Amino acid sequence: MTFQQSLTRHLKAIQNRDLNTFLKTIANDGRLTLIMPNGSLWQDYADIAELHREWFADPDWQMTTELLTTHEAAEMASALLLVNYTDVDMEGAPVEFEYYLHLLFAKEGDQWLVIHDQNTMIEIESEDE
Repeated sequence: MTFQQSLTRHLKAIQNRDLNTFLKTIANDGRLTLIMPNGSLWQDYADIAELHREWFADPDWQMTTELLTTHEAAEMASALLLVNYTDVDMEGAPVEFEYYLHLLFAKEGDQWLVIHDQNTMIEIESEDE
């Protein structure tokens, strides 16, 4: 599987809330790091899997991605994406925000696995600033 195919598979697994496929796209050998938009660091595979199980069970969110850049070498590759994310808050009001998603993949045999997933919020300036 090529890097581009692996990236597409990973993103489709998220958009389709397909936990089994998602888990096949991430490293499970202790190398995986996840940095959330609030800066929290996750490094335990089981915790990351549970986080995604709970997230995928939520029917309210939607996300679209725009690929900004990729870099590929023999054993490592990265992708930077712009994500538009919509959801509803606890009161049912719509919430929308954008963030950058940076994914780092390592080549493992004939596949590419995510070893680093970093999410960085984009601050929206108000019109009166």
